[in-house]
Amino acid sequence: MCAQKAYDVVGIGVAAVDDMLYVEDYPRRNVKTPLAGTERHGGGPACTATAAVGTLYGRCAYVARFGDNSLAAYIESVLKSRGVDTAHIVYDSQAAPYHSYIVADRSGNRNVFFDASGFRPVTAEDVPESLILSAKIILLDHVAEPALIAVAEKIRKLRVPILGDIEGCSESALRLAELTDYLVVPEEFACWAANSSDPEEACAHLARTKRLATVVTSGAEGCYLCEAGSTHIEHFPAFEVEAFDTNGCGDTFHGAFALALARGLELREIITFASAAAALKANARDGKQRGWDALPVMDEIIALLKDQPHVTGARQLLKSVGRLQASGSQISQSL
Repeated sequence: MCAQKAYDVVGIGVAAVDDMLYVEDYPRRNVKTPLAGTERHGGGPACTATAAVGTLYGRCAYVARFGDNSLAAYIESVLKSRGVDTAHIVYDSQAAPYHSYIVADRSGNRNVFFDASGFRPVTAEDVPESLILSAKIILLDHVAEPALIAVAEKIRKLRVPILGDIEGCSESALRLAELTDYLVVPEEFACWAANSSDPEEACAHLARTKRLATVVTSGAEGCYLCEAGSTHIEHFPAFEVEAFDTNGCGDTFHGAFALALARGLELREIITFASAAAALKANARDGKQRGWDALPVMDEIIALLKDQPHVTGARQLLKSVGRLQASGSQISQSL
């Protein structure tokens, strides 16, 4: 991939302002439950993935449609604090990020309640060719209709690789998946698409295409990979950590995957790197931080690789990690 490009990753898709509500134990219905704490964080699949790239010193930009409102101002502020270029956000007076209320317990379980009434999707006209060509990887998400199909078609014509993060279960989601070069999806979507309860079987089903790689993530069970031209499904176990907050772990996986891909690592190294980043996000620095404050930095990933060298690919990745450490943003490693 061209080393002269301005960005490692450009993320396009949903942003959310997440108001976190923490409880000791997840409540039953029709009960009064005291809060253990409240916090506000950035969220949304593509937005969180891009923030993860910036936190890991990746050169990145984020694209969405926002107006002049407090939710949009908050997202732009926290993205900038992580070194993300927000200059390509499109002004739309009627648009705002998703607004989510997330109830999470001490074991990391969570439910998300969201308001998408202000969301306006990015169009192909919102993404100029010059921006597409300035990126090594474009990350597209899909949570709800409409899918970014026209955007993906424009990117494909310019031959820039697309990493797809797809959750919404619809025919348009399947069409968007077909347009991706690297598909990384949760097992819920994969099993729906394959009409199967087995994530390994679902991975094989989704991999029946010309894309370069298909990955199905299964949380604490790890993930499954099928490469282009192969029918072999390879399982990668997860790193062993105590999970305190699983919100945003999949998005962190996508961001780390995209950065490692942009920096030229081998596919198995990429998956190991992304798995380590997601595990650290779940651990949330032993439960001391939440939301984007728990996004891992490079030194933490290196320490986890050294601590668990038995995990598939950990030793090999340690030999290549130098390629991931080129500084592209100004965020402090002491976050």
